[in-house]
Amino acid sequence: MAANGSDDLLDADNDVLAPVTAGAGVPSVGIEQPFHGTGSAVDWAVSTTTVLAIAMIAAALASLVLGRRESRSPVLGMVRLLGLFACPLFLFPIGNFATFETSKRVEFCATCHSAMDPYVNDMRSPESRTLAARHFANRYIQNDQCFACHADYGLFGEAKAKIRGLRHVYYWLSRTPQALGTEQISHFGPYQNTPCLTCHAGSKRFLEAKHGVHRDVAADLTARDPTTGKPVRACLQCHGPAHVTLEQWKLRGANAPVMDE
Repeated sequence: MAANGSDDLLDADNDVLAPVTAGAGVPSVGIEQPFHGTGSAVDWAVSTTTVLAIAMIAAALASLVLGRRESRSPVLGMVRLLGLFACPLFLFPIGNFATFETSKRVEFCATCHSAMDPYVNDMRSPESRTLAARHFANRYIQNDQCFACHADYGLFGEAKAKIRGLRHVYYWLSRTPQALGTEQISHFGPYQNTPCLTCHAGSKRFLEAKHGVHRDVAADLTARDPTTGKPVRACLQCHGPAHVTLEQWKLRGANAPVMDE
């Protein structure tokens, strides 16, 4: 029941807030996209990396100028120590952290326009019914929506995802048909249930869905076929499609919704 005594704002079947029309007494504040605060560790890392890089360039220029005047100046020694040792000592770890974390964001994934536009735009479409779009619309994943579902959890899982990302860079630079958006992109291997279960396992809605169907198939959801590595029962068998296909995108148009199949 809504706070104002009306329950017409809540769609009980989909657990999403229905759109509120203008004039309903609710001001339009423009918060359709996820809220991003400022001052996070990533923001600080990006700013610090920029400052350190500028300091290194300034130290290099100062070293050239002072080196022409006096090769043994104590000031020259301090400048060189700053530019060649102190700044790089902090720049490399902080810069790596900033690059790694920034590359998790959807905006980064969307930079390969011809390859990723269909999937990112479909995910952000309020009308689409693909699994990615429903997760995005309901904010089941608050940030880094692409990375959350395309990386196994833990340090090594994230590292493997980034190594696969380097392959994406190679495909983009070599202008393969998949990178150009003329051929369907495929997953590197069988998609595992681990990312899904990391968020859903244990939740009341997941455990009680369809009279406890997930409890009944729990063993199959957590087991893999020893020969193929595929899940014995994949989440996507019942909850697809995860994304719009390239053919659907071309047939229905860039702004057409994709419905459940």
